[in-house]
Amino acid sequence: MWNFLYYKLINLQGHWLELLKMTKEMGHYHWRICFLTNQFIPYPMIHLLYCWDGLRPEIVNEDGDYSVVRVRRPLADVIATNCDLIRDAVHGLIETYCHAFRVDFQLNSRAELPTSTKQSSSILDSVLIHVGGLHRLLSGWNQDEFQLVAQIYHGTRPVGLPVLSRSASRSKGFYDRVLFDSWMSIESTSVCMLPREARLVLVLYGRTMQPPENSGEEPRINEVELGWFAMQCFNFEGVMAQGSFLLPLWPAVADKRLGPAPSPGIRPHGDIDPVLWVELPDLGGRVVFPSQVNGSEKMKSQTYSGAPHEWSSLDPNTQQQLLNIIEQDTFTMPAVEDREVLWEKRHYLFHMPQALPKVLLAAHSWDWACLGDLHAMLHMWSPMEPVSAMQLLLPCFPDLDVRHMAVKWLRSLGSDELVDYLPQLVQALKHETWEASPLAYFLLERALTSPRVAHHLYWLLAQALPGEFPQNSSESAPEDDVGIGESRYHRRLQLMLRALFAISGEALRGRFLAQQLLVKNMYEIAGNVKASKESLRLKVLTRDLEQLHHSLEEAPTCLPLSPGLEVRGVQVRTCSYFPSYTLPLKINFLSTETGIIPAIFKVGEDLQQDMLTIQMVRIMDKLWLKEGIDLKMVTFSCVPTGHKRGMIEMVTDAETLRKIQVELGLTGSFKDRSIAEWLAKHNPSALEYERAVENFTASCAGYSVATYILGICDRHNDNIMLKTSGHLFHIDFGKFLGDAQMFGNFKRDRTPFVLTSDMAYVINGGDKPSAKFHHFVDLCCTAFNVVRRHGSLLLNLFGLMGSSGIPGVTHDTVRYVQKALLPELSNPEAAATFARMIESSLRSWFTQFNFFLHNLAQLRFTGDHNDGNVLSFVPRTYTMQQEGRILSVGVYGYQKRYDPEKYYVYIVKVERANQPDPTYLFRSYKEFCEFHQKLCLLFPLAKCYSLPSGLSVGRSNIKQVAERRRVDIERFLNTLFLMADEISHSDIVYTFFHPLLRDQQEANINATKVKEPRAQRISNHESRVCGQLRLSLHYQRGTLMVMVHHARSLSTVSAGQEPSPYVKVYLLPDQSKVTKRKTKVVRRNCHPTFMEMVSEYCGFQMVFVQE
Repeated sequence: MWNFLYYKLINLQGHWLELLKMTKEMGHYHWRICFLTNQFIPYPMIHLLYCWDGLRPEIVNEDGDYSVVRVRRPLADVIATNCDLIRDAVHGLIETYCHAFRVDFQLNSRAELPTSTKQSSSILDSVLIHVGGLHRLLSGWNQDEFQLVAQIYHGTRPVGLPVLSRSASRSKGFYDRVLFDSWMSIESTSVCMLPREARLVLVLYGRTMQPPENSGEEPRINEVELGWFAMQCFNFEGVMAQGSFLLPLWPAVADKRLGPAPSPGIRPHGDIDPVLWVELPDLGGRVVFPSQVNGSEKMKSQTYSGAPHEWSSLDPNTQQQLLNIIEQDTFTMPAVEDREVLWEKRHYLFHMPQALPKVLLAAHSWDWACLGDLHAMLHMWSPMEPVSAMQLLLPCFPDLDVRHMAVKWLRSLGSDELVDYLPQLVQALKHETWEASPLAYFLLERALTSPRVAHHLYWLLAQALPGEFPQNSSESAPEDDVGIGESRYHRRLQLMLRALFAISGEALRGRFLAQQLLVKNMYEIAGNVKASKESLRLKVLTRDLEQLHHSLEEAPTCLPLSPGLEVRGVQVRTCSYFPSYTLPLKINFLSTETGIIPAIFKVGEDLQQDMLTIQMVRIMDKLWLKEGIDLKMVTFSCVPTGHKRGMIEMVTDAETLRKIQVELGLTGSFKDRSIAEWLAKHNPSALEYERAVENFTASCAGYSVATYILGICDRHNDNIMLKTSGHLFHIDFGKFLGDAQMFGNFKRDRTPFVLTSDMAYVINGGDKPSAKFHHFVDLCCTAFNVVRRHGSLLLNLFGLMGSSGIPGVTHDTVRYVQKALLPELSNPEAAATFARMIESSLRSWFTQFNFFLHNLAQLRFTGDHNDGNVLSFVPRTYTMQQEGRILSVGVYGYQKRYDPEKYYVYIVKVERANQPDPTYLFRSYKEFCEFHQKLCLLFPLAKCYSLPSGLSVGRSNIKQVAERRRVDIERFLNTLFLMADEISHSDIVYTFFHPLLRDQQEANINATKVKEPRAQRISNHESRVCGQLRLSLHYQRGTLMVMVHHARSLSTVSAGQEPSPYVKVYLLPDQSKVTKRKTKVVRRNCHPTFMEMVSEYCGFQMVFVQE
């Protein structure tokens, strides 16, 4: 178009008046286009209207009424010049627009004259920016004036000082705009000082004048950040940006400190939201960043003087100062003096891999002149461990060589271990300056060699993108600022996803598409169930799952949870939904190999928090296992498959704490025996129960530490679960990092973690403290210190997730985990602090009260809670083939017991075939009544003796009532075994007479009165002193620290009463007792836990002399 216009204007050289008129009309035409489209006006086009000064006549001589005039410039030159200006202006307008917004055509490049190439290192001029106009203002902007602040960033680090533009108010015209027309010179930064990864950030502020509160005061200015603009200073080829640019406005909630600058054309609503016209001056040719000398070559060259120095040559004080700095995590900013010392002494630290990140952060500059030495130092440094090297992928390390070295060290990770850290590596892709990065190539290479890596990489990319088929998605843009801020990464992630599809084989691509279709169908099913009436939901679910079953039969696929979980259908009759707010679907898939694969599909909640929390718990568990600590942790897979939807692995043989507690009634949360009785029911042998208690103690310790460090909140008895094997675990991590659930005006989570009296009952083996609780405390404290020792790993992983968009996870919230790790304390001090948390959690009454409130709240939900058990107190079904045929059953007697109230149990003697000795069982009358009711339901036509109801007038737990009930039980049993084998030897009969844990533990059949072991009196050892005390000694930085852990098996005092012990510590000889220290008093406890640190402030020499 502009070529045609150019030649048309050349043909009009002889008609300059027509040409002038045409040019002016063309300018007016652009004004009208701007008015209709609400677009911008490029300054070259405006200036064209006033560039005809060369055609104005000049008076040469005056003679009366006549004058001799001439044109200042030849007409042909003026016409040719203006034709070039018009063509360049139109081309520049279209070119700028095409670079800023998405277009559906290809722009042919102009044939440019060869220009000279300069290196940016040779340009000493300050960085100069011309800010033109801000267009397409938002309707809600009612500020009096606007101002821009320019700042150059290298990663998260500002380069130079910020520069302010002049303030400008809204201009009225065809459309509202703000004309800054301001040159901003960043005097503190020359072009030669710009790092290759530098970016320019312009922050827009709206300023409102507030009237003074009192006369004589100055008006106050209220300043609000409205958003920011950004662009990279150099492109992928190292060419510096010059010319005009249209930059879109990004919302203030999107962190401007994080690089790189958003790519052009990716801003949602980019055709209607504000844009800023920015011009970078022409520097007289093409400017490129200088090519860099390879770090390894620089290292070998004679010009590098940074050879390693001997650590031992440093004085002890400097060594200790450096070690203190190095021990800090990456997110702790050392003092300026410490950073200078670290940088000055960097050549002494080459043998310390963990020091490298701190040294890189202490570097003074990353301009071209410094890169040679920095990169040479990088190549000379001792290699970091792969997991530790991930911190070099944080946004604060933008340098290409640094990130390349991090990827090089990561290559030694195995594929299975790589999957553990894949979420963080996907997030690190966002902070690569350009798309073609070593990290992207590394992930694609691993995806080629490992189907497991490819599977998990696919779902991590897919869940971050909109649409059912994200590799081709062009869904409508988000409306909220948070969603718009996240969209800055969508193009890069989609490019990575398409690259994964491109390198995958046909079979793997087919698997990806089949999983997409499966998730799409499940999402539609969940929507149909939610949209249905409550009475029709199960019918709708069954109907839709039948269709899903048939489609999976025709085309089996694997679940998003794992590439190894291939499914060929759905067991529709056993599927259901949970009657909670989001109505999650419980789907039992039919595996091609292992039977049933239960899974939960959830819509309406963001599962990214659950995914991250489970990942952190799994990593902690691996850290503990490496240290030889097995805490029996149970974790499960959680895969978000899109926005507020995802699939969760369902742990089998598990029940919520609420259902366990309400088996003892609505107030079961206040009763101590609920968990112990449930475990005993599911572990009938003594060995099984002992193993279950060990699993419970270890897993309870592990989850106490994990939930404290991660700040898991909203803990109630429906998101704490227990397996029949005793493993305790938590679910539903929607609130974490200290985001406590509120109940009115106070927090529902008032303790560091959940530890209640019914949990302590299981750990202690009763309601009295025992030495077993010492083991639990030691497990907690040891596990806590292991995580503290690897605290930098957790912080780095959270830091890499700062731009993930997960609610509550930002680069600033890393401070929460950092604070929870208590970095300022030594290991003994941290152990003592955690022991205090155990005490406070156990003493709190509010946790159980919160459980009770949750029990009440759940009464309004309905659903099928039948667990399929035959009898409530026997969780499994037993048969005659398993147990042996029963020959006779009789009531041997009854016993009086206390729990704590008096009650009676009946001793049943059972004789079986091929077993010479009878077995004796202990059953309550209530259990016999339940057995009788189940028999009547299963065999309604059977005529057996009916047991009277357990209800009676007056006291029922007396000897007379027990005797009458014994007779009734005898008659019931006699009539039962006179019936046909179909009834008398049915499964329910053998289930009832199966020996339970209590039958093995309570074998005293001749006693008429039995008290629980927990209530037995402790033998009185008043005549002698007995017991043991556990201590540990530490000497650190001039301080002798005595850690008092526990005491056990202490003797009782007068009348068998338990003592109230405390510990005194002396450093002998000490006749004046100045070194005496005393612990707290633990009331009435033969197995007290102190966990207190006693410090004696003295030098090493004094300790040696006193010893």
